[in-house]
Amino acid sequence: MVPSHATKAERARREVINDAECKLQDASRALRQAEKRIVASEDQVTALEFRAQAAEAQLRDAKQALLLVEEAIRKRLLSSNSVNVGQHHALAV
Repeated sequence: MVPSHATKAERARREVINDAECKLQDASRALRQAEKRIVASEDQVTALEFRAQAAEAQLRDAKQALLLVEEAIRKRLLSSNSVNVGQHHALAV
């Protein structure tokens, strides 16, 4: 029995549909993987933003500590100079 033209057409139509379904499944899988990579990248960006904020806070703290040290040194030098000036003045009189 020779397959009819309609049977060949039906078989060809099923092959086209199956091929299209496979391509859609591949595209869907690729889309899900891309979405997962995007979410992972967003998570990394969020983590980096938190680390940057922490580093900025540490930098502010370090600057503040440095200002306090500079102020303490200035006070020490000024008090030391005023003592020396007082001693020189006392010797000169």
